[in-house]
Amino acid sequence: MENLVMDIKAEDNEYLHKDFHISGDNGLLYVGQKYGDNGVREYLYQFTKAFYVPMFEVYKKEGLKALMDHQQKLYEAEKMPEVFHAELTDDSLTITIDKCPGVTFMKSRGYTPSKWYIELTRTVGMAIADELDLGFSMEYYNEEDGACKYKYFKRAF
Repeated sequence: MENLVMDIKAEDNEYLHKDFHISGDNGLLYVGQKYGDNGVREYLYQFTKAFYVPMFEVYKKEGLKALMDHQQKLYEAEKMPEVFHAELTDDSLTITIDKCPGVTFMKSRGYTPSKWYIELTRTVGMAIADELDLGFSMEYYNEEDGACKYKYFKRAF
C-alpha cells in the first residue's frame, strides 16, 4: 500500500455552520437577561475591539474600502452576496442589507431572534466606527428580516 501525503490548510476548506447564528443569539439572550441592555452592548463592544484587529490594520492602509471589502466577504461567506449593497465615497460608506442571512436562517428553523440581535449591527457598527475614528449612523433596521441600512463616515472636525 502506498502512502499519500496531502498538504491541506484550514483556508482550503469551506466551513459554514449556520447554527452559530442561533448559538450567538442565545449568548446575547443570556447576557441581556443577566446584565441588561448595557451588558449586551458592553460585551459586543469589547468583542468587536478584539475580534476585528486584523481588519483595523488593513483599514489603516486602505481606508473605507477595507471596511467595505470586509463586510462584503461576510455576505459572500453566508452564500447571500445578493443582499449586500454598498455605496463608497471618499468620505463615507453606506451599506444596505436586503435581508439578514442570520435572521433568515433562524426563522427557517422556527427560532425568533432575541430583542438584542439588532446590537450585532448597531453596537458592532459603533464599536468599529469608534476604533477607526469614524462616525456611524443606523438609518433603519427591520426586526422581521434584519434588513437594514447603516453608514460609516469621516467626522468633520
